Amino acid sequence: MFFMLFKYRSLDNFQNFVDIILNSRVYASSYFDLNDPMEGLYTYDEGSINLEMVKKIKGEKTKLRICSLSRRSDSTLMWSHYADGHKGVAIGLVVNETYEIRPVRYEGLSYVQNATNYGSHETAKNILSCKLEPWFYEEEERVFVTDSSYIDVSIKSILLGSKMKGRTKGLVKKLVQNLNPDILISESNIDTVL
Repeated sequence: MFFMLFKYRSLDNFQNFVDIILNSRVYASSYFDLNDPMEGLYTYDEGSINLEMVKKIKGEKTKLRICSLSRRSDSTLMWSHYADGHKGVAIGLVVNETYEIRPVRYEGLSYVQNATNYGSHETAKNILSCKLEPWFYEEEERVFVTDSSYIDVSIKSILLGSKMKGRTKGLVKKLVQNLNPDILISESNIDTVL
């Protein structure tokens, strides 16, 4: 699957931004470190899943690491929430083909049935691929890993926030051009951000 996805980032922790560019990798979080307090919750019919399966699902959710990416680079809410109020960046990237990418479904809490048919690992990924409807603006794709805290990516572009200070723009441009001159750098225009 070769399509461009976007990672919105604040530059408050410049070291993390440099790590992404220098090492062509993006951090993957545990589900309980994500910002949605409903993350990982699910529903099921009483008696349809036994306590042992509930424990297995919880264990699998704990093992999974998640990298959250967006299909959009022009969402004003994403710029506001994840890129320091338009002062950060949106990093255009392609995820290494060895990783599994799943689109997030915005349909409320995941409803689990037949967990024994799918297994606890697959059920955990299904649960973590479902969010409440108010999050739909994120147009999120999730990359799941279990063996690392990072996913390998190919950085294609850096979109600079419309409120980024001139000095910061200059530093980011120079840094990126020195580390990888193939990365396209452009500036976001507030008129094009929806």
